[in-house]
Amino acid sequence: MWRPAAILLMVVLLCSAAGCAAPPLKEPTVAVGGVEVEKITWGSTNLTLRLIVDNPNPIGATLARVSFDVFFLDDGRAVYLAHGEQEGIRIRPDGETTVAIPVTVDNPPLVQALLRTLQDGTIMLRVDGSGTLDYGIATFEVPFNRTVEVRPGQG
Repeated sequence: MWRPAAILLMVVLLCSAAGCAAPPLKEPTVAVGGVEVEKITWGSTNLTLRLIVDNPNPIGATLARVSFDVFFLDDGRAVYLAHGEQEGIRIRPDGETTVAIPVTVDNPPLVQALLRTLQDGTIMLRVDGSGTLDYGIATFEVPFNRTVEVRPGQG
């Protein structure tokens, strides 16, 4: 009767000693790679936000949800431009995955930013957000933010 328990204990001890336990997952990072202007119409402007997800783990993940806000900086004051989000993006193992997320900005607040560009020659955009990476066995909430200088004609 004690024999199966002893065998199970031996298997667990041997497996632990041999390194059978999976190594812990390392925390991934999400960074803003850039912002590009795609299309300008009378009512709105379409931007593409490029995120770089660095997955240091040997297994892939799903970017279950990414959500962010885009602001332009007017004399250090953040003026809201747009919100963007996306779900269900596959992230490759052991490296970087670039994710392009479209964002539409209503033109009235963008006009204020463009007037600032005429005065200063650049627009400072700030992106604040977070992404949820799901590995199936663990989930990581990864915040990100970046301020990007955009010059006219720059993508």
